[in-house]
Amino acid sequence: MIDPRLDAVLTQALGRLRVAVSGVLDQTIVQLGAQASASTSNMQRQILMTADRELRLKSGRLIQGFDRELKALAENCLQNTPDTRASSLANTDWASLSLVDNAQVERDVQADRLALALMPACERPLEAVSSYMAALLEDPNPERNPLRPKLVTKALLDSLVQLGIEENVVNAIAGQLPSLLGAALSTSYEQMSIDMRGHGLQPMGMSLQKSRNSSAMPLGADARRTEPAPLTGGARTQPAPISTPNPQHARAAQALGEMFGMPLPSGQGALDEVVSNSVAGGAPLNVDFQNLLRQISRQAGEIGQEAMAAAGLSLGSDQQDAGHRTPGFAGPLMAINQIRANRDELIRASGGAALDKMVIDIVAALFDQVLSDPKVAPEMARQIARLQMPVLRVALGDMNFFNSRKHPVRRFVNRIASLSASFEDYTQGPGADCLARITHLVNDIVDGDFDRMDLYETKLRELEAFIEAETAQDAADNADVAALLSAKEADLRVQQRYMQIMQRELLDVELPDFLRDFLSQVWSRVQVVAATRDGADSALAQRMKAAGRELAMSVQPKGHPKLRQAFLLKLPSLMKDINEGLALIQHPEPAKQAFFAELLPAHAACLKAAPTHDLTQRLLEQRLKQVESIAIPTREETAGDSMPTPLDSLQSDTSLMSTSAFTAEEIKQSGFIPETALDSGSLDINLDLASPQPEADPTLGELDINLDTPPPPAAGLQLVHHIQKGTPYHMIMQGKWQKVRLTWVSEGRTFFIFNTGHLHKQTISLTGRTLAKMCETGRFKAFEQAELIERATVRARKQLAALSASTAH
Repeated sequence: MIDPRLDAVLTQALGRLRVAVSGVLDQTIVQLGAQASASTSNMQRQILMTADRELRLKSGRLIQGFDRELKALAENCLQNTPDTRASSLANTDWASLSLVDNAQVERDVQADRLALALMPACERPLEAVSSYMAALLEDPNPERNPLRPKLVTKALLDSLVQLGIEENVVNAIAGQLPSLLGAALSTSYEQMSIDMRGHGLQPMGMSLQKSRNSSAMPLGADARRTEPAPLTGGARTQPAPISTPNPQHARAAQALGEMFGMPLPSGQGALDEVVSNSVAGGAPLNVDFQNLLRQISRQAGEIGQEAMAAAGLSLGSDQQDAGHRTPGFAGPLMAINQIRANRDELIRASGGAALDKMVIDIVAALFDQVLSDPKVAPEMARQIARLQMPVLRVALGDMNFFNSRKHPVRRFVNRIASLSASFEDYTQGPGADCLARITHLVNDIVDGDFDRMDLYETKLRELEAFIEAETAQDAADNADVAALLSAKEADLRVQQRYMQIMQRELLDVELPDFLRDFLSQVWSRVQVVAATRDGADSALAQRMKAAGRELAMSVQPKGHPKLRQAFLLKLPSLMKDINEGLALIQHPEPAKQAFFAELLPAHAACLKAAPTHDLTQRLLEQRLKQVESIAIPTREETAGDSMPTPLDSLQSDTSLMSTSAFTAEEIKQSGFIPETALDSGSLDINLDLASPQPEADPTLGELDINLDTPPPPAAGLQLVHHIQKGTPYHMIMQGKWQKVRLTWVSEGRTFFIFNTGHLHKQTISLTGRTLAKMCETGRFKAFEQAELIERATVRARKQLAALSASTAH
């Protein structure tokens, strides 16, 4: 299963590389111009001047092409697994081979050389990023890292050639890169490492590598993590019994017993005997035990609470009452605990080893909690109940189940549980479809060879595919809203591209820094919105363009009386246009006042300064007109541009995502929550509201379970990177907590659509920046405080401890 954090991590990282390369190209333009002026060779000077001109004219398209090429290379890198490489080679014959273009080979060699030249500057931060990506992809092969310099240099060189730039000019540009790109990549990799830590990733170098042939993973903090040998059973060949006990498994068994308060016999000799005689230690399963598991599994059906009570098979009246009084026991069982009902027979059939007995009791206690968890719908709980024998079989043969979040059986059960809260009605509609699909998947497992791990992986993929299809249907119901938000995101891409163009074009213009930033980051958006709303040739669009030029000229020295008089005559009209433009993009009032606080002193100072030479003034005005004449990119031209992540936009005061220019009608149509609703407090009444009742569980306050990966956040800023389609969440709306379900995310993760309600669904849409703010301020939380197996583990430990104490008395 693909780690859900991969898309968010990769999008953020590729965005940082794009920004780094964009900055390097700006520096390259300056460097090329300086070298052309100093060059003594006419031919070399001509090449450098051509390179300078090509970059200035085509930098926007170059960045777009680089972004597209880098994404394609990264995608290909992620798909190029050992299995796909082997399959590709196996299916290739001589007839299918073709010669590679010589120019392409030379570019690949040039990209390799350039990447090697960059390595001294960025090697150390790159190692950190590589270790994070290796852990995320579960593959230490450095060729799987989609962020390595080789791909950056190749994407850049290929995009230069695709623009039709001559080879000698490309070489001139490439010659400037080692001194600039290495430092930029180093900074980007350092930022990526910080971002990846923020996503909860741990570098592969900080954990011991997994061994494919080891049989157990201990739960203790000091134990070495290993993977077990494949489970056996059915008609397949059984592994030979191990002749000597596995010391790692012995430590795992001891740690498991201590974790659940069920210590095994002390002493190395006793532990060796326990492990060597147990199913979990690696010996083949008894055929009778296999048959018993399958027989119980076939007999276990969807039995309701009434049938369970009539059957009297769960705990027995005394034990059941004791269990309900035990601290941490969640509540009445929603299905029969088949493991507890058949405990004695299971222990006898397994051989009666101490470790097997302990595992059976622990799994039985886990299912006490799983089948009584208040956050799992009864219909889904009964489907999970049918997996008791498969889960027990896995737990007896693979102790990774107890402490690995990546274990496929654990993930499958947890995913069913998380989906169970997504629907209010399982008798009709989407809830009934989801229940039918999960029932079908469980049937395949129970009726199939449930010893095979790949079976669970397959069913998990099928479940994720169903969720994707089901949320796509929800998105189709909101097709108009999705189309509106997609169009808004396309407009934001145009604003972002035009802003970057303005930043580059204004670099060599003599302006105060605050005004240069305002013209490139704020006024560029005014021009785009005006052109989008009324057309590029409209009076409004032309007036906003002219206002930008007049604003830049307004801070030039005006010590001559005639210049001061002309300035004072134009000032009222200029200020009117500025205010109108800022209102057009809904520019925040504090930012507007901060700008005017710097502009007014600049105007006062320019009235006292001696005027510059008339030629200088004309050249400046001509340069500003050139900038003004640059065409605004189209949606089609910017379609492949990446957007800033929600966290990046939250950290920026000039984020595009903060101003989407929705009309009142569009806000009503889409259920859009403007960011100003958060700041004004109109979104909710009291941020100190108690959490939703199902989430207020004091027993889960401290999860001290030592698992192989950190848990996904249930609240806080990082939650924005972990939200999944089809999963329920809690959001404060109109003074109360409401359960919402994510149904649609825009391509650039700029906009999100949630649905709430059952019979009368309400659509809620918001920007990623607003969602990040809601996570940061506690207005948005996961519905589950922890995953089902974790919750069950915490409560089962308390249940077993209480039962052990009552038995001792």
